[in-house]
Amino acid sequence: MTQAKILIVDDLKTNILALSMILKQVDAELVTARSGNEALQKVLEHDISIILLDVNMPEMDGFEVAAFLKEDEATKHIPIIFVTAMDRHDGNSRKGYLSGAVDFIYKPIDSFVLLSKVNVFLDLWRLRAGLDSEIQQRKENEEKIRYLSDNDLLTGLCNRRGFHVRLKSEIARSKRSKEMFALLFLDLDGFKKINDSLGHEAGDYLLKELSKLFKNSLRNSDFIGRYGGDEFVVLLTGIKHESAITQKIEELIQIASQEFIYDTHIMKVSVSIGVALYPEHAQSDTKLLSYADTAMYLAKEEGKNCFRFYTQELNEKLKRELLLDEHLKYALERDEFELYFQPVIDLQKKEVVGAESLLRWKKNKTLGFVSPEEFIPITESNGLIYDIGLWVLEETLKLLDEHPQLYMAINASSLQFMNDSLYSKLKEHVESGRLDPSHLEVEITERLLLDNIGSPKNYLLDISALGFSLSIDDFGTGYSSLSYLKSCPVNTVKIDKSFVSNIPDTSNEALCKAIISMADALHLKVIAEGIETEFQKDFLTTLGCDYSQGYYFAKPLEKEAFLAFVAKGIQ
Repeated sequence: MTQAKILIVDDLKTNILALSMILKQVDAELVTARSGNEALQKVLEHDISIILLDVNMPEMDGFEVAAFLKEDEATKHIPIIFVTAMDRHDGNSRKGYLSGAVDFIYKPIDSFVLLSKVNVFLDLWRLRAGLDSEIQQRKENEEKIRYLSDNDLLTGLCNRRGFHVRLKSEIARSKRSKEMFALLFLDLDGFKKINDSLGHEAGDYLLKELSKLFKNSLRNSDFIGRYGGDEFVVLLTGIKHESAITQKIEELIQIASQEFIYDTHIMKVSVSIGVALYPEHAQSDTKLLSYADTAMYLAKEEGKNCFRFYTQELNEKLKRELLLDEHLKYALERDEFELYFQPVIDLQKKEVVGAESLLRWKKNKTLGFVSPEEFIPITESNGLIYDIGLWVLEETLKLLDEHPQLYMAINASSLQFMNDSLYSKLKEHVESGRLDPSHLEVEITERLLLDNIGSPKNYLLDISALGFSLSIDDFGTGYSSLSYLKSCPVNTVKIDKSFVSNIPDTSNEALCKAIISMADALHLKVIAEGIETEFQKDFLTTLGCDYSQGYYFAKPLEKEAFLAFVAKGIQ
């Protein structure tokens, strides 16, 4: 609390000195004035708590000064104590009270009386000042809470709640004016890597810099908020046509793609943007945000660093994925999966040597049959691929337990090489004597070869060291090169069925011939997928292809049908 101030007003210097000597005992700052005009000036310059005002002064007496002060809203509440040598019985007291005084002190001054009265009014002032201070503090706290409830402390942008308020307001405004606006949902690509490698301070710096750049690129009528983490939302208002949005979105993408420097480190991210339009796509805040978010995920799936508009087809796709995700959580425990077996044929010996285990999800009462192309990516995104992958291994081993002469292959997701669960289970079965590693092949993707650094590469080497063969599935459609084939422990390549199924075709025949020649030079086995005709079988056999799979021989079969096919042999 600030110190109280007492204004002493008297035209005689000796009277001011006398009052000042007495008031030294009081915890207050003393301010003095020698005239009515000077007193009015001092009241304007200082926050006065009490005024001790002489009545008899030249030019402007105390009554006039008091009257001026009581007429002003800013000063009318200041207590005024008249200090006078006038007779207390001549009617001046009444005049003084009418002019605004709260009390009188008559000369000669009794110091005890003066101090008592001054302290009473100082106590009242302190109570009022304390109350005013508390009220002001409460107002400031309420304002701070209101600000924090609607704004993001790090970036200064509005937060999720504040943006919803603004979005609802924009919907109401656009409805009245019959205008269109665009809602953009932005998600930074690669931000987590910066946070993990450089720390949260670097991540916070990047968010603040991007927030300023994003905001500065927008018009005054547009609006931006931080929705959470590395997500931003933008309103582009008064849009006449979709084409008007494209240029601004591309500008935001360019802003996010530039380099930022933090403590000598170069940071670089990109942004994926989803777009929903009012009123074309939706007319409520929740649906607009949901649709823009959905479109943003499509931008992520299609390579990031781009933007996509919401469509109804996209919404249906997302609903389907959410439904599958929910049912997949319980598919294992409800025994909804089963294995089918795609026979592998030795083209040169013309005999069945084994099969590739293929996962099928067809026993769900609500969904019925669901294609692996549809549900496998979901298991990879929700982490279920680890448990499901081990289930496939165990079910495959049950068949090998009964028919150890067969050669089986299992597909392994690249995610299964991010930890040791698959390797540990394979090692456990080898060491227990249950599994002969020469009878099981692990199929991997070309993409895993491209990323064969760190843990994935180590687990590939470890699995190979146990004695298991590794094959590259869908060879020729990805990114691998001879250098990766030479440095990784690969034993087999599988020619993708898109090449095989188009034979006879000059370019596809040449590709198959090149792959088989390359594999032979590297001492790798070759499996041709997708053989559907006798011509394709004979052509690949002539080229020296080792093994084949395809509908020409058999479709993927249930266990009993596969065993019957093995027993019957190739006719």
